[in-house]
Amino acid sequence: MAIFWANTKAKIMQAKIEHKTGITALEAAAFGVMAVVIAVGFYLAATNDDLFRSLYIVEDGFLEYATSFMLFATAVLCSLRLVRDRAYHTKAFTLTYVLIVVLMIFGAGEEISWGQRIFNIESSEFFLSNNRQYETNLHNMEINGVNINKLIFSKGLVLFLILFYLILPWVYRRNGAVARMFDRLYIPVPKVHFGFAMLAAGLIIDLIPSGKKGELNEVCLSIFFFLTLLTPHNKPVVVRD
Repeated sequence: MAIFWANTKAKIMQAKIEHKTGITALEAAAFGVMAVVIAVGFYLAATNDDLFRSLYIVEDGFLEYATSFMLFATAVLCSLRLVRDRAYHTKAFTLTYVLIVVLMIFGAGEEISWGQRIFNIESSEFFLSNNRQYETNLHNMEINGVNINKLIFSKGLVLFLILFYLILPWVYRRNGAVARMFDRLYIPVPKVHFGFAMLAAGLIIDLIPSGKKGELNEVCLSIFFFLTLLTPHNKPVVVRD
């Protein structure tokens, strides 16, 4: 274990010298894609809200499938690392990456109602009675008047994003104890500019003159998740190159 942490410390020192936190070409391209998606949505919502709702953010539309695809791609990325790197890391590595894979697959499945409309599957009586859109998913559930989507997948998610993307990167860089804890658990830490980009995207989307714009937030979020797992700030520690 002492040798392991000696190597880890060496990697961290090397990361400070070699690992740049600037925007990579891939990140710039991803930010460009998000900018175009948001700009098109903003234009359509401002000029023709009916078209915006019926074409751009429609159920089973391009954005919904793009979100599901990106979440699934993130799960595949983590699965490949899990298989490739598990022999070189601790049980914490395996546990963290298995959890991420499960969460990403869950998100991808929920986004498209687990393929319900793709495979033409009817909702069960339970979901017909408790789901606001009569779909086979959990995020649109409403039980005893409690909107699960608003409680967990909106308020809870916003809190997580603030802590993970805006606060954690700064704390990680300034608090050695926190940095060591996240490195020991192999939790990928977002780059600082991811938080700023996510905040900017969220604020711009919030200005879109339409009451239905959640799909834009979701597709951008799925891209940020993929980027965070692909090139985290602490990549030299949590990913074996």
